[in-house]
Amino acid sequence: MKRILTAVTMAIGLGAASGAAAEPVAIGTLPQGSLGYSIASGVAQIAAEKGGINARAVGQGGSSVFIPALNNGEIAFATSNTFEAVFAVTGTGNFDGRPNPNVRVAAFIQPFAVGFMVAADSDIQTVTDLKGRDFPVGYARQGLVKVMQDAIFAAADMSEDDLRGVPVANFVEAANLLTQGEVSGVLLAPGSGVVKRTHAVRPVRFISIPQGAEANAIIQDQLPGAFVRRVEPSDRLPEIAEAVDLLGYQYAILTHKDVSDDTVYALVKALYDNKDALVETHGSFRAFTPADMATQIDGAPFHPGAVRFYREAGLLD
Repeated sequence: MKRILTAVTMAIGLGAASGAAAEPVAIGTLPQGSLGYSIASGVAQIAAEKGGINARAVGQGGSSVFIPALNNGEIAFATSNTFEAVFAVTGTGNFDGRPNPNVRVAAFIQPFAVGFMVAADSDIQTVTDLKGRDFPVGYARQGLVKVMQDAIFAAADMSEDDLRGVPVANFVEAANLLTQGEVSGVLLAPGSGVVKRTHAVRPVRFISIPQGAEANAIIQDQLPGAFVRRVEPSDRLPEIAEAVDLLGYQYAILTHKDVSDDTVYALVKALYDNKDALVETHGSFRAFTPADMATQIDGAPFHPGAVRFYREAGLLD
């Protein structure tokens, strides 16, 4: 890893002088098997094939690792989402007291959804049914999972105190515990590799998050830019037994403020122009809407190279 980060740090400087970087450029993301890793891999492939950027996805455990690395200039890009981009820059949420002022948004690339997954044969039908059950908490290596989980529970007028908390490091550990029957559910994204592996061992399904104006206001207050996303059953998502309402947000590609304008411009242009090629890398890109790449969220500033392209494309004034 040190060798990769050294090369990437050099690439940031070279990019500032000569446009799209020739040295390897890392996209920090979640571990292999996660949907985040699949998305980062797809972005890296299109950046290389269509944008002339020698990019690669690098799984690094969690955003508490790769976003500070991005802020420090050790990597050039990272995956994230609308509200974590705000948290990272402002030092709130899962980055409370630890601002990352060098982080900038390159693009919002597709809507994403997460929710509580339970065993298919469980009697759990709603979030409040989890009261008094064994449930993963802590997420020492993935603080963002805890922040999202807390927001959903708050919308249901609950907290971790209503659970029999089982401390975990990350969602992979939590999913393994669900497979073993040690916990009653886990917060995950339908369609991800870890969900597919879990479903193959122990059939699972998702339950809806709390609904209504008050619940939505709580979620949006705690997770800026979040929304309710309806996920319908499909052959690609056997874990979705019936239509459910999950926590939705835009997935994002973040960058460092000192990555060259030309490099960031080339990346976002390659994504904007090549949806079909992105879909070939992973089916989740079917939900990618190029016109939404420049979605503006207070507290999450765009990189100047991205702004230049979005203005040329008519996405920003």
